Amino acid sequence: MARGLLRPWDMKTFAGSAFVLLFLCGPALADPAATEPRAPRARPASLNIHFVVHTSTATRTYDVIVASDHRCASSIEKVPDHQDEINVCASDDSHLDIDWITRGSSSEYRSKASLVLTRGATAELGSGSGPRLGVTIQ
Repeated sequence: MARGLLRPWDMKTFAGSAFVLLFLCGPALADPAATEPRAPRARPASLNIHFVVHTSTATRTYDVIVASDHRCASSIEKVPDHQDEINVCASDDSHLDIDWITRGSSSEYRSKASLVLTRGATAELGSGSGPRLGVTIQ
């Protein structure tokens, strides 16, 4: 009865189709860990970051540590005559993302920046004639 259902050329077509399907799907079914060894991802070490806020009336300093288990840190100071907020995060692509605000009695300055994450690097961010933020990665 089975002979009557499948003719010889149908059987060849079926076998050929099955072979092509197995050939094309074989790599997708393989274990990628066995074919592509990956190095374990190293956790970044803690970073000490030193900030210096320069305004027209004062210079204030802040230090934060971005730990390997918490990739962000912040420092906030609120007093009657000024307010400083600094938020910093180390990204996966080796950048340091900085978001900072300084407010005085009659002014406010906001800035966002991204720096290449390198120990010993320094940068100064901000307005040419206004508030500036010095950054040192230790």
